[in-house]
Amino acid sequence: MKIFASCMECLKELGHPSFEPIFANYYDEPVAYIECDRGHKSALMLQSQKFEVLLESAANALIEGYTLEAASTLSSAYERFFEFSIKVLCSKQGVNEKEFNNTFKDVSRQSERQLGGFLFLYLLEFGESYALDKKLIEFRNKIIHKGYIPTPDEVAKFGEKVYSQIYQITQKLKSSCEEHIQKVVMADLLERNSKLPSNMPRATSTGTIFFSLSHAE
Repeated sequence: MKIFASCMECLKELGHPSFEPIFANYYDEPVAYIECDRGHKSALMLQSQKFEVLLESAANALIEGYTLEAASTLSSAYERFFEFSIKVLCSKQGVNEKEFNNTFKDVSRQSERQLGGFLFLYLLEFGESYALDKKLIEFRNKIIHKGYIPTPDEVAKFGEKVYSQIYQITQKLKSSCEEHIQKVVMADLLERNSKLPSNMPRATSTGTIFFSLSHAE
């Protein structure tokens, strides 16, 4: 994945942006390492959650015509969003972060168990069941387990449904768990920050454009 960045160290030295365009790479850990023409090295930490990055990647894949990759990445984004929602809802229930991590290890490789956990936490928080779209699951299984290669139109419709589901749940979470959304995002950001060399300059970015928690109003 790529992100456009500028050198903050140049800004400090020059008193204005250097206007040097920098396209930096980032991967599973959403941290981009930057080196400008003046030799400054720094890190740009994305505030984006995993599901946001995957949605962005899926959109890029579809634009490039890679329908299978786009569909499978959309499926992963949908699953990672449930993981994020579980974190937020558990935080709302006062679950200790360490104990959450210890428990989540037992379901981290089993998406169906994660979905089950989300469904009951959703019921507990909102007093109503989440209407799971079975067609999304069927299409996902067709892609992942049967290797079906979808058409661009099929992926676009699938993506629209996934995006809509994520957006709707995000709105409900924001209505009752806004503080805990921020808490989960900040905990992730602090963890990324702790892994950087202590002497490395760093900055943050909201990151993704296709879907952003901070802009999903």
